[in-house]
Amino acid sequence: MRAFLIAILFLSIVSCGKDPKSKTETLEGTEPIVSETKEEIAEEVENAMGDIFSDQIAMEIDETVFVVDNGTNRANEDMSAGIMKMLAPQPYDTFKEKMMNEPEEQNGVTSLGIEETELEGRKVLVQKSMTTDEVGDKMIMMMHALPAGEKTIMISSYFMEKEASKYLPLIEKSVITAKLKK
Repeated sequence: MRAFLIAILFLSIVSCGKDPKSKTETLEGTEPIVSETKEEIAEEVENAMGDIFSDQIAMEIDETVFVVDNGTNRANEDMSAGIMKMLAPQPYDTFKEKMMNEPEEQNGVTSLGIEETELEGRKVLVQKSMTTDEVGDKMIMMMHALPAGEKTIMISSYFMEKEASKYLPLIEKSVITAKLKK
């Protein structure tokens, strides 16, 4: 039996030519698949996240209300309201199209609508969503998106529904003052 297996192995090597390594064919017009290591993938994800959450956006924030500073986000003392600035890597129109095609409910968060509007002369995409916390109180989450060249400024915020009149004007002031740092 051992002799038979050696003969099969020998014949397979000889029939494949002198180079026993396999060849990979690539169809015309396609790119070869490139294997990445876990470290390369982790570095790529970290770089992408760094771009999104890096502090490239300047805006006015009422620091007497949003007193907790975590770099790119701020919150009130009891963390029941907050605001976060992010930079999406795609242009505004691409971002807007993606947002308009999102499902109305995701992970217990219900979309209350998405619209493009103007705030003090600036074109802004506004998405309003709602969720309910563990005690049944309704929390509003808002995302404001603004064009910023080849990228999109995103200002995400949250507050309790019953406190909308307190926080929404402060959030909108931050949105209209948002711009890329030079």
